[in-house]
Amino acid sequence: MHWIKEMQNAIGYIENRLLDELDIEDIAKSANSSLANFQRIFSIITGMTVGEYIRSRRLSLAAQEMIKSERKALDIALKYGYETAESFTKAFSRFHGATPSDVMRRNANASYFAPLAINVDIRGGFNMSRKIIPNIPVIDYYGNEVDYIINILEATFAVTGEKTDKAELSAYSGMGNRFVWQPGVWTRGNESMNSINEAPYEAEVRLLKAIGWAAKFIIIHRDKDGNLLNMDNEQIRQDFVAAIDKGYPVLYLAAGTHRYNIVIGYEDSGRKIICKEAVETTAVHVDSETVVHDDWENSILEYVLLKEKRELAPERERALDLFKLVVSLACKTDEINGKKIGFNAWQAYLHDLESADFSALSADEVGIEGRMGVYCDGLCQIYGRKEALPYYRSLAEKFPEWQSELMIAIEALDECADYGGFIWKHVPGVTGGETFRDPAVRKVLADEGRRAMGKEAEAIEQFVRILEKEGV
Repeated sequence: MHWIKEMQNAIGYIENRLLDELDIEDIAKSANSSLANFQRIFSIITGMTVGEYIRSRRLSLAAQEMIKSERKALDIALKYGYETAESFTKAFSRFHGATPSDVMRRNANASYFAPLAINVDIRGGFNMSRKIIPNIPVIDYYGNEVDYIINILEATFAVTGEKTDKAELSAYSGMGNRFVWQPGVWTRGNESMNSINEAPYEAEVRLLKAIGWAAKFIIIHRDKDGNLLNMDNEQIRQDFVAAIDKGYPVLYLAAGTHRYNIVIGYEDSGRKIICKEAVETTAVHVDSETVVHDDWENSILEYVLLKEKRELAPERERALDLFKLVVSLACKTDEINGKKIGFNAWQAYLHDLESADFSALSADEVGIEGRMGVYCDGLCQIYGRKEALPYYRSLAEKFPEWQSELMIAIEALDECADYGGFIWKHVPGVTGGETFRDPAVRKVLADEGRRAMGKEAEAIEQFVRILEKEGV
């Protein structure tokens, strides 16, 4: 089995020298192999030639640099080994299905080709097996659940080779323009994605349709004793193992949490799952960690299996549907599962903030682990508006007839989102809870919140104007 290590050494050699002039004979030597034998084995285990792998990695990295930097396309072409703009454009377009200029202007998504990692399943003995999807991106967690949901989605699609835009995910999921609150009930979970679902998986289905994916959604039903009614443990394991074997992470929700996590691998034929998830901490920022769960079937509530890529509707059509969604969420008068939505949620949230009596509560019940923490969950929702703004800016560039309205909406939403950080900048020492207990302090926060809500109203008015202009 030494060839596994040698092939991985060769891939490491390539990755460390992608910007150099690579010689296949030197690559073969790094694997302690003859040229002919190396090329044969590499092709068998990867399904591509060495040259194809190098080209795919360079074109993938070139696209990422175009998106993240201000460098000219020709400079990037030269960096990744192309002598002329014409040869680079031809190779780039064939690989990504879009021209360099389209990718630089964010008019098209680029394909992502991750470095190869060679894994072998070892079976036998007590039927032990292990498989993990390699190259899972870091999933940042800053304590903002709305942001974390979008980071999870971005990582999930990146693994499939789909380069998705975080701002687009935020917009089409609804997470970038929504507010949910349960009047009089200081409880967590209002920022979860399914809190805007009137039907099961409504937000998830809408998002996947908007970015061109089909999926299977499974809700687990149990009797009063916790026994599975519509599934059995073996079927759930088979679903997870089959997805991981295809290279698709699984989104799942477990009891005791309101956030999705992603399953990236399994052990013991699925009896244990390997997850990438945020671990609760007092730190301001924590990267996701790889966690192994045993007996996980007993706590699972639901899961999502990615199936296949579908054809996208025209962006104009998708954008207008998005504007309709934003307006409907903001103006909704009916409650969803006992929770208010949009402006009604804003009003209930600010009323509870200003009028609630905390005098009989302990410092812990009022502080960051108590009601102040729940208030901050609301701030996470409000601050989430910033995540969608880059996508709205891209729409303003693509559709000049909407530019005036969109730029007003963007400025208003940006100011609205600033309320998410107002408390930390203007109320020193608030994390201890005693300051948050003070009605005068909460009156200041509520008044500033009403100003932010007014900015949201300005933005919604602009989305309505676009819809009226388009006769929608």
